[in-house]
Amino acid sequence: MSICRTSIAEFYNEADADKFEAEHVTNFDSMFPEAEQTINSRVSPTTYISSTVYANMEDIEKTNDGARKTFLDKHQDRMKSISTHVGKVTLSK
Repeated sequence: MSICRTSIAEFYNEADADKFEAEHVTNFDSMFPEAEQTINSRVSPTTYISSTVYANMEDIEKTNDGARKTFLDKHQDRMKSISTHVGKVTLSK
């Protein structure tokens, strides 16, 4: 059963969001090799949504203390808030 982790990040300003997005897009494959698919949306100048599908919960958990934590820690001063939601994928194409 595939699992999706969706993270919604709100930044202090557009420049902070730009820096986060640029690094996220450039380094995503090397940071998250377990990911099967990802869709990122910039829904406002300061809001970024990333939904990533993994084969199982174990693959998500592999990233929590490694690449994901390192990346979020690096950008923590740019983010007003981040919320994360994890759930099973009910539609996949």
